[in-house]
Amino acid sequence: ARERRKKVEATQKTRLGTYSLFLTADTVVSFAVGLFGPFWVIYAQKFDRSMEAFGFAVGLKIFAFSLVAYYAGRLSDKTGRKVLMVAGRLASALIVLAYTQIATLTQMYVLQVLFGIVGAIDATATAAFLGDITQKVSRGRDMGKFNAVTGSAGAMAMMMGGVAVGKFGIEIVFYAVAALFCVSSLALLFMEENDGRG
Repeated sequence: ARERRKKVEATQKTRLGTYSLFLTADTVVSFAVGLFGPFWVIYAQKFDRSMEAFGFAVGLKIFAFSLVAYYAGRLSDKTGRKVLMVAGRLASALIVLAYTQIATLTQMYVLQVLFGIVGAIDATATAAFLGDITQKVSRGRDMGKFNAVTGSAGAMAMMMGGVAVGKFGIEIVFYAVAALFCVSSLALLFMEENDGRG
């Protein structure tokens, strides 16, 4: 009984450590998304200022996300969540950098589709992994805490982003966003994935 209790305590400690690291990594991502989200719209206006073009660009991203999400979930069951999250965030960094190089509206549409695909992979793997590392008895509370912290980080980034863009320029902010995606990916490499999966 004592050995069993020690094993349970060790498992709970590992889960807590994994949860804390994952929360930190995703808070970084949420901050990056908060910085990028409102300001790519301003950046995109140099190609087309019409609401039609903006709506089409957003719709493309959401449509790509929706088409890929189910298959991303199935893939995560086979390959594991971590590899998809790391790959997705590194790909997001490259896509953000690509925004600073595009010259046409068509290129922006392509990046929006790619962002939707990558976002679906990352978001689906993230949700699945969060379920893996939380226990049934406290899963709702842990997920609520996760969403509260990451959501607050995104909101703060949006509020600070305007100041950053005004002071440093939008392209510098995009470079910072790409760097944050990379930092989050590196943090994920230190996580254990066998907490509750299977």
